[in-house]
Amino acid sequence: MSAFNYNYAIVSRIPNSFKYSGQQYSSKYEKESEIDVEKAREEHRQLIETLKKCEVRVIELQEEEDYPECCFVDDCAVVIGATALITRLGQTTRQGEVAEIRKVLKDLKFRIVEIVDPDAIVEGGDVLFTGKEIFVGLGQGRRTNERGASAVVDAFPEYNVTPVRIDGQVQLKSLVSMAGKDIIAVGNSQNANRVMQQIRQVAQYSYRILKLDNDKAANMLYVNGRLIHRTREEIGDRSYSVLQRLIEDGVPISQRVLSEAGGTIQNCCLLCINVSHFKHIISTLPTTECIRVLDEKITYAKHKIQLSEIEKSGGVLSNLVLFLKKTSLPKEIVSTITSRDVTMYSEVNFM
Repeated sequence: MSAFNYNYAIVSRIPNSFKYSGQQYSSKYEKESEIDVEKAREEHRQLIETLKKCEVRVIELQEEEDYPECCFVDDCAVVIGATALITRLGQTTRQGEVAEIRKVLKDLKFRIVEIVDPDAIVEGGDVLFTGKEIFVGLGQGRRTNERGASAVVDAFPEYNVTPVRIDGQVQLKSLVSMAGKDIIAVGNSQNANRVMQQIRQVAQYSYRILKLDNDKAANMLYVNGRLIHRTREEIGDRSYSVLQRLIEDGVPISQRVLSEAGGTIQNCCLLCINVSHFKHIISTLPTTECIRVLDEKITYAKHKIQLSEIEKSGGVLSNLVLFLKKTSLPKEIVSTITSRDVTMYSEVNFM
């Protein structure tokens, strides 16, 4: 299954309190400078509609006024395969955002992993999954730290996890993004160049690098074979022309207002693939009609068997047989099966 194929996206509506997002505010959200909430919502709706066009089912959560930045859902979890790591955000005012995300991921039957280290901090925006390995951005202050990176290691032992250092308060995925399979897009700031240099040095796999002339241009999302990126007005003619020339299936959307609060295309949605619904296919076709369709579509040899009783105990055809391919003869075969036992089995050859 491809790492960048998704069938679900979790998003959260933007609360009225978002106008003070990214600012130092009191419990009454006393403002320093306001963000245009309605324009931010319009940009958010554009992202949702674009995800739907990419054949992704969107789960939209109710906004929470107590959490002005609740729309940045990607920070709340790291989802790879069937595992969801519930993160611990650095800002204590945001830590309550993960509760609803945890509930939705549980409903989708993901394996939930909680962080047990009280000193660990990790935000989803600092975790870049390339499809083959994971990079974790370590920031300054109350940002993702080394203990948080260790939590990622524990949650996904099947992947190599490597930390990279980031200057300032920006997140890793605001500097580098996946622009396709084995393609990493990177901005042109000093911070972005330092991060990319580290990735080159420690990466376990080879990647093509898409170099763009500003960090906004590297803010993109690769989903189901399509690349969602910023508009020409936001990233400039040069980077936009590069994207249009190299990417056949690009979709530009505006994030001008959302970016004022630290928003990116990536952190406004939490993408995942849930395969549990594939186990049971519900069809309105009668059984006889299904068999007829199969007979028409499958032209090679077929063998029909009855499994109605086995099915009552949860059995399916695929879990009744273990197929093996023998490539070389082992030196010794040790078995408890006797000659008498062999006569109890029959060989079936479909070749």
